Amino acid sequence: MTAPRAIRYMPRAMRHKKDDMKILGNELPPPFPAFWERFKDEIPVPAESIEAGHSVVFGEQGADLTAPALPAWASLPPADLAYHAAHELTHIIQRRRGYPKGVRGRQYAPDSPEARVGADIEELVLHPPLEDLLLREIGFTNDLIRARMLQGALTGVAASPPPEYGSPWFTTWAIRYCELQLCLPPAEWAPLQAAFRERSPAVSRLGDELTAIMRSTGWGTREQALAAMIAIRDALGLRVHDIMLVLDPVSGDIL
Repeated sequence: MTAPRAIRYMPRAMRHKKDDMKILGNELPPPFPAFWERFKDEIPVPAESIEAGHSVVFGEQGADLTAPALPAWASLPPADLAYHAAHELTHIIQRRRGYPKGVRGRQYAPDSPEARVGADIEELVLHPPLEDLLLREIGFTNDLIRARMLQGALTGVAASPPPEYGSPWFTTWAIRYCELQLCLPPAEWAPLQAAFRERSPAVSRLGDELTAIMRSTGWGTREQALAAMIAIRDALGLRVHDIMLVLDPVSGDIL
């Protein structure tokens, strides 16, 4: 919806007070205002695009791409919606701060299994620092999102055939095992860990190895995330044939 002329040309700081940020008409409750005040200068996206749920923030689930239907996340309850918006904006902040990026070898297509595994590793490395910031430091909650994620993982592990050892799907399972172990509270992780171990002990062993690497390198800083991404890539043997390369945006090096 086009803003009234009197509002459209107000300075951005006047248009968006701490308590009036909305997305698709839904107000974002605390702690989103505090998050916005803290990080807005690192987010090179017009506030209007955030409020419109645009794909520049929300990717393939941007409201401009799902129209005329609303994106699925638009129906989240207020606290989860605020977390989801902050989650997507924090990825933008990470890119601005030079966090590492996975790059596929030139011989692999964008939709190839090798490219997908590289994207899974990038997600694995970038999500723990994001979760630490949003959930533990700032105090967002994501109860519904987390419950859906847990139930989806439990259903997927139970219903899917165990992946063939050494296949890209096997690697994806192990990466997902590691990410869930790092991001879920212990009580929620326990039944999922048991399901993984029952379906594929080999996946669980590899997942535990990846978790140990992540905890050893740490992930709180850009430099730690870079070290973690390289270590995970190398542990999975993906440097061979340039299946996955790691871009350091600060130096420009491809490692």
